[in-house]
Amino acid sequence: MDKEKKHSVHGSPRSLQAVLSNGYQLYGKNFWRLLRSSWIQAVIYALLVGVSMTYFFSWLLPRLMLHGSFGLELTYWCITLLLFLASAALFACAGGVAPLQEHALTGNISKPRRWWGRWPWRLAWRSFVVLPRMLWKTIRRRQLGTLIAVSLAMLLVVIVATIVLQLPAVILAVANVEAQAGLADGDAVDVPRNLWLINLGTFSACGLLQAYIHLSTLFPLYYVWRLANVER
Repeated sequence: MDKEKKHSVHGSPRSLQAVLSNGYQLYGKNFWRLLRSSWIQAVIYALLVGVSMTYFFSWLLPRLMLHGSFGLELTYWCITLLLFLASAALFACAGGVAPLQEHALTGNISKPRRWWGRWPWRLAWRSFVVLPRMLWKTIRRRQLGTLIAVSLAMLLVVIVATIVLQLPAVILAVANVEAQAGLADGDAVDVPRNLWLINLGTFSACGLLQAYIHLSTLFPLYYVWRLANVER
């Protein structure tokens, strides 16, 4: 009971520090349950990150730098981006929105009933409408300042975590750009034949870390939304 009260807006200090602390504590406390709820969706998301980034650096970017135009490569890349957005919505709902809906109703996040986790298809489709409505509600109920402050604080956390955990992907992206620029200028650049495999593996692995970094941002926002409802 005390644990549930600790992570409830009712009776808690309504400050920026409290919102961030409660949000990240709720995320950390339930991380393994969230992981079990969304690990398959996270893998799909990560693979699509790897595929889209690999296609960009291995096929789309070379065509742009050598020919100055796009062909069907741009169409294929846009398709991978659409699939990526769909997988991101499903992952966010399975690992964040659906568990938070349960927490709002019961004060608890339960373990998924099956090993393959949650698959909230309808919620994923509705998330493009539901999430903007929730943020609009916080603005309409005079929580804009809190929303902006929490968003800026989370942005700082995401940037630091990305720099630390996504460094291999950043280095590889820079190396790809420099290699393609050298080839476009006619320089002899020693590019590994299996570079696309290196790209796919690195960007996919970093995409998996990125998924759970970004997922954590939903939890402080959840407390901003709860706070707006309490104020009402």
